[in-house]
Amino acid sequence: MDGNRGGEAGDGAHRPRLFGLLERRNAALLVVGAVVVLFGYVLLDRGSVVLAPLLLCAGYGVLIPAGLLIGFRGDRAGEGE
Repeated sequence: MDGNRGGEAGDGAHRPRLFGLLERRNAALLVVGAVVVLFGYVLLDRGSVVLAPLLLCAGYGVLIPAGLLIGFRGDRAGEGE
């Protein structure tokens, strides 16, 4: 197992990390989406049959996917500089 690990400090720079690929606006959208979903569940627990499903759909269907997809840099982060 240790055959894949190198002793050099620069080896980790070549491995992609999820949080290194997300920008601040992505993280903000994910946090807002999670808060909207949580608030939707709170309203659902209190008996809301209109606003709660709308918030849940907005959180799960719009905000969280937008936070994952919009501005995703992928492997092209260093191109064009």
